[in-house]
Order: sequence, then C-alpha cells, then structure tokens
Amino acid sequence: MLKKIFKKLDEWIVEENRRALDEGLAPIQETMVLVIGQTALLEADLNIQINATMDVDTYNELTHRVRDKLNELLTSIHKSLDPEGHKAWMPEETQYQSIYKGQFVDAKIAEPVFIMLSKAKMAPTKNKQLLTDYLASEDCDDRIYDLADKYNVDLETIL
Repeated sequence: MLKKIFKKLDEWIVEENRRALDEGLAPIQETMVLVIGQTALLEADLNIQINATMDVDTYNELTHRVRDKLNELLTSIHKSLDPEGHKAWMPEETQYQSIYKGQFVDAKIAEPVFIMLSKAKMAPTKNKQLLTDYLASEDCDDRIYDLADKYNVDLETIL
C-alpha cells in the first residue's frame, strides 16, 4: 500500500524539481522516510493480527513541503501522517528494510522486532495482546530478548 504512495511522492518531487530548475529556485533534496509503528507492522505482513491504524508514524523529520504532499497522498488511502511520529522512541540499533527507492525518495520500514520492543517499553498495557501474539508467533525474532534486557523491558510482566 505505501509503495504506491512513495512512488507518487517521488514523481511529484521530480516534477517540482523540473519546475524549480526552470524558475531558478532551489530543488527539493533527496528524502528518506523511515516508517515505524503499526503501519510498518502492517507493511511487514506478519502472521499475527494487527489492528489497522489511520496514523502513519515517520521517525525522521521531513521538510514542510514534502510532509504536506505526503500527507495529501496518504489522505487518498484514508491515512494521515502523525505529527508527533518523529518523537517516538525507537532503540538505537533499529534496522530498516527498503520498501521503495526512487529518484528522490528512499522509503524504509523498521523491522518488526524493534517496533515491538518500542511498544513493550513505551505502552505495554495498550499493546499487551499484540506483544503476546508476536512473542508466541513464528515471526518472533529472538533479538527481542537481548534488546529487552538492554533496555530494561520485562517481557514476562507484560505477558
């Protein structure tokens, strides 16, 4: 779902940069979008039940123009950018997988294990069922146990 949105964003930047070149204005620079949270879990296509969400959390800040255009594109699929997404806590070793690489847009989603750790640390009660399902699933990444130790997250009390 997000791949098409990022492709449209990339095409828009290409057109905006052509216009900027013709008018002697500054072009839009290459943009990396790091998607975290529920939307990234949905994009990862895990074998567990994940509730849909309207918000798309991005971990990095985007320029105002790119943010507005991305939000406009997300609206077409009944989603919107979370204005506070870039303030979310993620572990320092978070790794991302590419979901779209265009001429100006490089979009990645956080690997599920890092999102799950964030949810366990920051909102364990709210995410209890999701975390329980993840830990019991074949999708569970064993790195979560070492990460939980490092970040003082007691997975047993959540379960």
